Amino acid sequence: MKKIIIFNLLFCIVVIFVNYNYFNSKSRSAIAYNYAENYIETNYGISRENLKSEEIDYMRGMGLFEIEVKDIETKNYYYFEVDINDDYSLYYIKDLTELHRKNHPKNQAD
Repeated sequence: MKKIIIFNLLFCIVVIFVNYNYFNSKSRSAIAYNYAENYIETNYGISRENLKSEEIDYMRGMGLFEIEVKDIETKNYYYFEVDINDDYSLYYIKDLTELHRKNHPKNQAD
């Protein structure tokens, strides 16, 4: 009986830890995308309704988010590298759009 209680307690702790990490990573990803959306809206003059998230990758070793956003109207792609602090404040955002356009001409709109 004592072993079952200990096993259940350990199992609950593991489940809580895994859920915390999963939802923490999802919320960090959403906040990083929000910062990228704000950057596009401010610097490129494109409204949020015309933006679609294509890919959001978290680079574990560096703690950065690579974000690919597509403008639905013009079919242009925008690429960003976003880093946020533990309190979800913006640490830095780097616009990699021109670098990707130079290296991948297929990403340019016709």
